[in-house]
Amino acid sequence: MIEETDSPMSSDDLYRAAAMDAKTLQDRILSAAGNSIDVSDGHVAALALANALLAVVQEYLERTSDEHDVELFLEVNGRQPHDVGSWPVNILTGLRLRRTSADDQRTICERAVQLAVRRIRPLPGS
Repeated sequence: MIEETDSPMSSDDLYRAAAMDAKTLQDRILSAAGNSIDVSDGHVAALALANALLAVVQEYLERTSDEHDVELFLEVNGRQPHDVGSWPVNILTGLRLRRTSADDQRTICERAVQLAVRRIRPLPGS
């Protein structure tokens, strides 16, 4: 999944790597959430991941940056795009473009998966 590279990547390569990471994270979310969620629209995991990434990355930026970075992040990523599947990919690409360390990216992704699963898993007795 996320790894450090010494050579600079093109924006296309960054996007492709983020798309692979997003797919892996979405698969983990669906697996952890179980069979009781409705995945008929095909975007449940992407939407859950994007919303979780918004929260986790905002917290990360509040700790590591300034309010201008947080505002810019929310301005760029805060609205759901028409193509929901691209939303988590765009957020993950942004982390790579910011040169966020691989360790921080892994931590962000782990927290986002946990949050997404909690949000989409049905409550007991529902």
